[in-house]
Amino acid sequence: MHFIGIFSNHSEYEMIKQNIIKIVNRKDLELIHISSKNIENMKNIVFETIVLCHQENINDKQKCILNKLCSNCIFVIINADAFCNTKVISNKKTNCISYGLNQKSTITISSIQEDKAILSIQRNISNLEQKTIEMGEIGIDLNKDKPNPIENILAIFAIYLIYSKENA
Repeated sequence: MHFIGIFSNHSEYEMIKQNIIKIVNRKDLELIHISSKNIENMKNIVFETIVLCHQENINDKQKCILNKLCSNCIFVIINADAFCNTKVISNKKTNCISYGLNQKSTITISSIQEDKAILSIQRNISNLEQKTIEMGEIGIDLNKDKPNPIENILAIFAIYLIYSKENA
């Protein structure tokens, strides 16, 4: 079982979860919502991946727990726009994948129109099976499902790249 922790508000978590269930061809994923309210209950769970979507006001003890969770992960997917001034502690085995609208993110948008967007992978990424996903661009249809904020689309895409069996 692959445990993926998503640090976000509840509606954002639900939106990401629904899309991941639809597009990733795996039954062995367990998505778990992490928030400032429940983070202390998560400290003994070993997550394979942590997705940091939105920064909440958390106290020092909660920051410490979040950093411990991230330091034990294989993948940390981080919204570089929301966590731009936050240092996330990871280990040498952790693969950090940033996403956002800034130019330095690993996954960003190279162009966007009303009904479609071009997502850009700006650095090679190793997926779960240690296969390299090379830099490049991919077009997505923004009208396919319910409208999602672009940041959620980028987070969903990052999870897809790591866990989709199509990429293996």
